[in-house]
Amino acid sequence: RDLFNLFVEPTTEFKTRYKTPNVLSLQPLDEYGRARQIQVAGYYEVSYPIQSAGLAWGRTRMATLFMTVEEANRVLTTILDADLRWMRNHLLADLLGNADWNFDDEAHGTLAVKPLANADATSYLLRNGGETGSTDSHYFAQAAGIADASNPYQVAADSLREHPGNDGEVVHLIAPNLEASTKALVSFIDKADPNVEQAVTGDRLIGSVGVNVPGELLGYDQASRSWVFKWSVLPDDYLVSTMTRAEKPLRMRQHALPELQGFHPVAERADHPFWEQQYERHAGFGAWNRVGAAVTRVGNAAYAIPAGYESPMA
Repeated sequence: RDLFNLFVEPTTEFKTRYKTPNVLSLQPLDEYGRARQIQVAGYYEVSYPIQSAGLAWGRTRMATLFMTVEEANRVLTTILDADLRWMRNHLLADLLGNADWNFDDEAHGTLAVKPLANADATSYLLRNGGETGSTDSHYFAQAAGIADASNPYQVAADSLREHPGNDGEVVHLIAPNLEASTKALVSFIDKADPNVEQAVTGDRLIGSVGVNVPGELLGYDQASRSWVFKWSVLPDDYLVSTMTRAEKPLRMRQHALPELQGFHPVAERADHPFWEQQYERHAGFGAWNRVGAAVTRVGNAAYAIPAGYESPMA
């Protein structure tokens, strides 16, 4: 739930426009002047896939009679976890994948599904006072490991804060293998240990993020003014960054019919002595605020999609 609250908002649209303000300045006037009307029309187009997946479990009549509450709970937990994994992996594929891909929608034809900003022709507004937007990429790579001279959190945080649609605290979700080098940064302040009384001779972390973030809070990087969380599901050498009050970087498309939304049992089939129950999920992810998140690969000068997260995922 924390993952989806941080990165995703739902939609039933298959294609839409992410609308942005125009970059304008006031018009000069004298005492007889009247300003000309403006039209705010900045946007870029994004599309969303919708994919179907399911799971079934079955048993015999005799197995039903002998089944305990504990066994039933174990089956249900497995089914719910399978749905969580499917959703999480598809969400991550859209964050970590830096390439456009086409989805064949039976009702709407070919839909171009976009990743985060990936140096294509789309322009994004900046806070630098410029009169025009600029193309951008939010996929970064550095050959060096995490160190004081090569702090990836600064680059990622700056890439988020430079866009006027992003606000709040910067948070980084990092792979577990990046924890030790992150904590070795001079600018890093470890979270307080509730089992240890903190000394008064050094800096102490007293703030908070203000929202729920997936993973384990490691601490705060003063150089980038951002929070760092270890998230065990991320592939080695990758970190994902976002802001707590930015428009969500992703949207999740569902069908408009309420009966097709969410994950739930949809049918039962009995053929004595067998019985089975079918579960279904219909959903798909695509970028919404394409500069609302950033992804960094550490230890390699070239960004590459981690194995297993290429789009489209089944």
